[in-house]
Amino acid sequence: MNRGEQLAVLSGAATEQWGLVTAAQAKRLGLNAVQLLRLTEAGLTENVSRGVYLVTAAGMPTGLEAKAAWLRLQPKEFAWDRPAGHPDSGVLSHATACQLHELGDIPAPEVDITVPRRRTTTEPFVRLRTAALDKQEITIVDGLPTTTVDRTITDLLRAKADGGHVGRVIADAERRGMISLDDLAEAVSPYNRRYGLSAAADGRDLIEHLVSQAGQSLLRHDMDRASQQGFNEAVNRMQAHVAKNISALQEHVLPRTGLHAGLDEALAQVVSHTNLAKTMDEVLSQAALNHTSLAKRMQEIIRTPPVMDELLQRMSQTPPALTEIVSGPAASAHLFQSMFHSAAALQQYSSLPPATRSALERAAAAGASRRGPGAAAHPGADQELAAGPDEPHQPDEDETRKQPEQ
Repeated sequence: MNRGEQLAVLSGAATEQWGLVTAAQAKRLGLNAVQLLRLTEAGLTENVSRGVYLVTAAGMPTGLEAKAAWLRLQPKEFAWDRPAGHPDSGVLSHATACQLHELGDIPAPEVDITVPRRRTTTEPFVRLRTAALDKQEITIVDGLPTTTVDRTITDLLRAKADGGHVGRVIADAERRGMISLDDLAEAVSPYNRRYGLSAAADGRDLIEHLVSQAGQSLLRHDMDRASQQGFNEAVNRMQAHVAKNISALQEHVLPRTGLHAGLDEALAQVVSHTNLAKTMDEVLSQAALNHTSLAKRMQEIIRTPPVMDELLQRMSQTPPALTEIVSGPAASAHLFQSMFHSAAALQQYSSLPPATRSALERAAAAGASRRGPGAAAHPGADQELAAGPDEPHQPDEDETRKQPEQ
């Protein structure tokens, strides 16, 4: 094979191995040591680790030390022939697994590889750890078989790694949603005493202890704090909103729809008005409109504070001026009675608050009792009150003749 063919053969295999190929693999592909050396001298390959070469056109891969160490563990076998969990295939673990998962800042001066049976190595920067791993404890990270995050954390605790470093790994993994705190708590609980916790402590206590040592906080706690802060802000905003509505009610709504001042002023004009019934109808209509407008306004406030309840209670009471006016002159009682027998007046009268209606009825009854002999000044008034709803009063012939001509 010429040099171009040699490079093509190496590149085909290196493409599936992060641009790397071992000397033993190159020999399987038909290249001898001299040919491999010539390619390196020409700058087409680079010796990046003992017995491991990089096809320069592929570019330098990340995690080079871990990938080269894993390839050297079975130098003749290609990566695609090493299924995860193979008895002779190692799994990247401990601090090296943290680097591959990009968790924490734990130092990794050596490449940690867990193997299923005891093995030795002459590599100065490779540490082989013997442990049996279930398939559920192995995942693939950047093409490399790697211990899962949960298994990595328990391996660190078993190896008595620095608590602050482990806490940082836990905090990063929890923030990225790579672990379940409930599952992890159960797995780490056997190591409580090793990190200075009492026998009564549980796995969650250890997790929080380690995270605190790292000067970190769990996302769950951050969310709890954020939720509490958001709730407090929402309460403050609601209180400000209610206070604003109360202020607007006192400043803008009451001056326009205030029943007390509006009724007192209107009833004061009624006394001097020539057409009392018509004026009272207007007063009652305005009162009904005001009452409806105020009710609609109050519906906008989600929660009525006590001060608003007190304000509405005072507003629902009969204004003193109204009671005084309608219970004063005896002659006004008859006009009130005549007014309430009209359909329009009854409609307006029914929309008043119960306290106001009761005051008007008491005033009318009191005025009628005080008229006495003067009742003749208003002919037919007593008869109209006495008539039932099914037997309306019919004026007799004498009463008809007594009425003035229109």
